[in-house]
Amino acid sequence: MNFMKKNSLCVAAALFGLAHASVVVAEGAQQLAAEQSARPLSAFFGLDNNLPFGANVLCLGASGKDGMPVVLSHTVNPDSLKAEDFRVVRQSGATNTPMCVTLRPASDMDENRTVLLIGEFGNADDDPPVKVLIVDDVLSDATDSPQVNFRGTQVSVIPFDAGPEIILAEAVPKDIWSLSGRGTSCPTATKQMVRVTWTGGVRLPNRDELGEAQRTLYKVSLTAADGSRSEGSPAALADLGDADNNHFLC
Repeated sequence: MNFMKKNSLCVAAALFGLAHASVVVAEGAQQLAAEQSARPLSAFFGLDNNLPFGANVLCLGASGKDGMPVVLSHTVNPDSLKAEDFRVVRQSGATNTPMCVTLRPASDMDENRTVLLIGEFGNADDDPPVKVLIVDDVLSDATDSPQVNFRGTQVSVIPFDAGPEIILAEAVPKDIWSLSGRGTSCPTATKQMVRVTWTGGVRLPNRDELGEAQRTLYKVSLTAADGSRSEGSPAALADLGDADNNHFLC
């Protein structure tokens, strides 16, 4: 399916089959990167004392801790990330430093913009986190544009009960989406692809992955050179099965 005409795209999701999902519109990351300074786009209190045992692979001792994905405006250099770069402020004013931070599980090629904070950040119903500060150098991984620094930026925390939202959609170059990742791939006949980034991981209420019914709930709006617009669903969903916060619209 041809998603883009003159690089103008808009992705809307009305994924009513997903827990807490809402209707959100996001525009291309290329425009965002060009027009916005480095900043966190979102922080979502996604797991309250509920990281699974498998999270110990990401960070020893993570099981049973809080998990908060922070989505950044630019992809970042993994070598610049340290737990002490981040400060979480609770409703009471108390602050916490994460026990560790990682780009996993959203660490496929060109995905490195979601930093998972792991630690103790308060409780959803008693002194929840309200703000994330970046207090030291966190650098973008730009090679063909000036490197940016997130130091001194901050973002309000999306509450646990609000659930995840779409925060970003971007066209994916073929030299990126043709590479194998940990998730499922688009069909071989795919001509174009859009990556949709959510503020947190998204599954069905029964914890299954998205399927055909959810594919049709994604809508892609196309704007032609003459200004006319059309709308349709992607032919397929991909980048599933890797437990991260990204989907491919194929």
